[in-house]
Formats: sequence, C-alpha cells, structure tokens
Amino acid sequence: MSLTGVKMSEDVWLTCLTHALSTETEEIMGLLLGDIEHSKNGNVTALIWGASPQSRSDRRKDRVETNPEQLAAASAQADISLILFM
Repeated sequence: MSLTGVKMSEDVWLTCLTHALSTETEEIMGLLLGDIEHSKNGNVTALIWGASPQSRSDRRKDRVETNPEQLAAASAQADISLILFM
C-alpha cells in the first residue's frame, strides 16, 4: 500500500514548522498522529490530526534519540484522541 495523498491541518503544519525552526542547526524528531483513509477509487490518504515534537535525549551530532517517557506520552495522546473522535 502506498499513499496517494496526505492531508494535514494548519495547526499540525505550524507545530512542525516551529519545531524545525527552533532547532534549525540540529536534526529533529517528532511523531505525526493520524489515520489512513481508503477511498472507493483506490486512493489511500493519510489524515494527520496531531503532532508530537520530541526533544533530543542525546546531544551528540550523529544521533537523534528520544526517551521512552516522551514516546509513551505521544502514544497516550494518540489513544485519547482516538477515543474522543470515535
């Protein structure tokens, strides 16, 4: 399955842009939260409804790592959002 499109809210886009520009001399990492929509014509679209910027737990130039607590928080955010929007 390959995507034929991506839809992202302006808020998510601005979150990603702000995260990138706030650390423009370093690599960054974040998680996009969303769903996959399959249409009858065969198109597959990613519907991105949230972003979870991650801060670096390792400051070495050759690494971009996050800590398990941040990943768990993003997972909880996704689970809560899924329940609220169903």
